[in-house]
Amino acid sequence: MKDKLGFTRENIISSLAFAFFVVCPRMAGMMHVIESYTNVSMLYTVLVGIVISIPLLRLMVFIFAKSGVWAALGFCVFTDLGSALIMNGINISATIEILVIAIFMVIGVKSAPRILNIFIKKQEDKKTDEEEEMKEDNESYKDEAYEEEELEDSSVKED
Repeated sequence: MKDKLGFTRENIISSLAFAFFVVCPRMAGMMHVIESYTNVSMLYTVLVGIVISIPLLRLMVFIFAKSGVWAALGFCVFTDLGSALIMNGINISATIEILVIAIFMVIGVKSAPRILNIFIKKQEDKKTDEEEEMKEDNESYKDEAYEEEELEDSSVKED
């Protein structure tokens, strides 16, 4: 097995993609809640939070690999509820906001495939319409070419 550490192209691209993914609406909502209801340093919160989250992220990946996306999503909701309970010690409004964020995350995960199917269906319908138009254009072009060929043949016969 190859060494998974180091500055390989694959590691850098994966890390960059992960960094962009972590900066998501859910994370923005959580950061807003922390900033609104506490007096802590965001940098300190992020750095300590990263260290604490490493085993949780590994556990989520393990759950996903063994049990699938819904089990991993359940784990994420569980961690959101844990976050809400912890924030409850600071402010009840913070708890409610975190719960709302968790609910919207679940709604997003449930609705995203349906929305994607609608979008893909529309794209497939559009593609089918374009293919039919091209077929019709090709057939009319063939008909025109055939008619021109017949006219040329008839003019050659007349000479």
